[in-house]
Amino acid sequence: MDFFRLRNRLNFISRSSRIGILVLIFCIGFSLLHCHLQITSESTSLSPNQSNPTSESNLSTSLEWIKIKETVWIHRSFGEFGGQLYSANGLVILTNKGAVVVDTPWTEAQTEVLFSEIQVRFQKEILFLIVTHAHDDRMAGVPLFQNKNIPVYSTSLTAKLAKERGFGKTNPILDIQTRLPAGNQSLEVFFPGHGHSADNIVVWLPETHILFGGCLVKALDAKDLGNTKEADLNEWPNAVKRVLSRYPDAEVVVPGHGDWGKLDLLRHTIRLLVSSNH
Repeated sequence: MDFFRLRNRLNFISRSSRIGILVLIFCIGFSLLHCHLQITSESTSLSPNQSNPTSESNLSTSLEWIKIKETVWIHRSFGEFGGQLYSANGLVILTNKGAVVVDTPWTEAQTEVLFSEIQVRFQKEILFLIVTHAHDDRMAGVPLFQNKNIPVYSTSLTAKLAKERGFGKTNPILDIQTRLPAGNQSLEVFFPGHGHSADNIVVWLPETHILFGGCLVKALDAKDLGNTKEADLNEWPNAVKRVLSRYPDAEVVVPGHGDWGKLDLLRHTIRLLVSSNH
C-alpha cells in the first residue's frame, strides 16, 4: 500500500513539473511577442514622417497637385529665395489630344516628377509648354522639355532673356500667335506691360474662365510684392488694370505663388502696389 502511494505521489510531482515548465515557456514566449509587437509599433509610427512627400527634406523633388476643375490642375513646386522656402504655381491643362503645361516646376528634379505624374495620373502626353517669363521658378525645367522634343513657346523678349540666363532655348511665337489651339480647348496669352518683370505674360483659358496671372498677380495673403529686382513699380499697377479690364469674367485667378482665388487677387495686387509707392 505504501508503494502505490509513493508511486502516485511521484507521478503527481512529475505532472506538476511538466505543467510548470509549460507555464514558464508560455510566459517567456508571451514576453518576447509583446516586445516584438512594441518594437514593430514604434517602427511603424515613424514611417509616416519618413515617407511624407512634402516633408522639408523632400521638397526639392516633390510636387503638390491642386484640382481647380476636372481639366485644369495646379502643379505646385518648392524652391528657395532669399534664404526662405516658397511655393510656385504652374498649370496643367488636360485636353482630348494631350496635356498643356504652363511654366515648369522650380527645379529640373521636380520637372522629372512632373513628366512621370502627368503620364501616371492623367495618362496624357504633353503637347507643348508655355513659359510666362524668364525666371527659374518658371522655366528651370525647359532643358528637359527640349530633351524630349516637346515644343516650348514664349515671347521674343522671354526667349532673349532665357538665352542670356542659360534657361534654354524657346520658340518665340507668342508675340504673333497669341491664341493657341489644344484639342478641345484653347489658350490665349496676353502681355499687359512691364510689371513683376519686363516680359511677364498671363494665360487665359476661355473654356473654363481660368486666368493664370503668374507672378504679375499676388495671392490674397501676400503682405508684400516679393521679388521686385526686375519690377517696374510705377507701371505694374497699370499692367494689372489692363488684365482686369481684358478678363472681367474670370472665375478663377491663379497667382505665381500662393493660393488661387477670384478677381479680388488683382485688386489686392493693385492695393499692394499703391501702398508701396507711397
